[in-house]
Amino acid sequence: MSVSAPESRHRLLENLPVTERTLTLAGIKTPVLHGGSGTPVILLHGPGGYAAHWLRVIPELVKHHQVIVPDLPGHGESDASNVELDVGRARKWLGELIERCCTSPPQVVGQVLGGAMAARFAARNGGRI
Repeated sequence: MSVSAPESRHRLLENLPVTERTLTLAGIKTPVLHGGSGTPVILLHGPGGYAAHWLRVIPELVKHHQVIVPDLPGHGESDASNVELDVGRARKWLGELIERCCTSPPQVVGQVLGGAMAARFAARNGGRI
């Protein structure tokens, strides 16, 4: 018997010390993992991945930080089918994620695509992270 993608996702995430909720950010329905308390840290995965990319580091980070881990637009379970994905939308998406999830400027960690998104956001909005 094969396992469906949502069931596989659930199995990967079920033992992590986070909860998952869906937010609409820049018009994109985005699953976001959230847990812990303290200085906010946003983890942005690379291309072809989703939030579970960070499953090995999340348990340690939540001990001392508020950890926020979204599926990037067009990846994982995010639904970007009705919007144009461009640099401006990605910047707006990250800005809305920060506004909705962080009570203070977060540290943003990204891998490949996620790192590029973080760097572009920082170049224009450095005071927000």
